[in-house]
Amino acid sequence: MNGGALVLGCRRTEDGALELCAPDVGLYARAPERGRRLGPGEEAGVLIVLGRPFRLLVPEGAAGFVDTPRPELRHLPVEYGQVLLRLVAGGGEEEAGGSAEAGEVARGRVVCAAQAGRFWRRPEPGAPPFLAAGDELAAGRTIGLLEVMKTFNPIKYQPGAGLPERAVVACFLVEDGEDVEEGTPLLELED
Repeated sequence: MNGGALVLGCRRTEDGALELCAPDVGLYARAPERGRRLGPGEEAGVLIVLGRPFRLLVPEGAAGFVDTPRPELRHLPVEYGQVLLRLVAGGGEEEAGGSAEAGEVARGRVVCAAQAGRFWRRPEPGAPPFLAAGDELAAGRTIGLLEVMKTFNPIKYQPGAGLPERAVVACFLVEDGEDVEEGTPLLELED
């Protein structure tokens, strides 16, 4: 990503939730899943401004569980100051989004797909997977392959944006050969 990063605007609502707002005009993409926990400095999507992507970072002092469904559009046009996400306090399933799926995503940190495609956990049919639950991750380790138009692109672990330098795989959230969208959580890391 060559644009850099922008910090989201933040305001508290009467019910105590936090609204994270667009810091500029552009196209909003890679919104986090409902129920995911976000904290200061973590990435909360991407804003494309005049063709350049900027990572959107949660501001200092803001934390909570995403209580906003992902936009239906892959690139949602937004105005300056428009509310992109709503964060709520808590950690129970009801507060984190109301579904078991959202509660599972909210348990820990997740690694997400950078683009849409078909996710493969192994280098070729019949080969052992790149990773299994309990394996340690460090920068540059291959997580899987993302097939886009018959091209297989390796997905490498990249610390930062809320992901630690070293981590342990808790579980995979998608099956081998499953189609994924940009931003789909692929695997969860142990806390």
